[in-house]
Amino acid sequence: MVTDEDVITWYCERFNKPALITRKTWPVTLETSLSTGNYVWASETGAEIMSEYFKRFEVDPSNFDFYKYWPEETFILYALFTSGKDDEAEPLTLGMLVESAKAGRWLYD
Repeated sequence: MVTDEDVITWYCERFNKPALITRKTWPVTLETSLSTGNYVWASETGAEIMSEYFKRFEVDPSNFDFYKYWPEETFILYALFTSGKDDEAEPLTLGMLVESAKAGRWLYD
């Protein structure tokens, strides 16, 4: 069975590398969000993280909506003629990854 530590260790080893200048890593807890907050990943890296996560922990991704967590960016002209703001990203936390890995399927969409 997958544990909290399994997912956090995998994430830290693969994606929480020390910054080039400060040589520090980001703080990581179950509440750490990959898509919102102070340590947001670009959508390309988010896609890489999630693809590896689904394979590594054998999680069924069929209910996962990537754009819920990394909405498509809009162009300025489009934004001027529509609502005026981009869709807000929802938090995608390591705790969500842990619980879905334990269940073997994505639980949050």
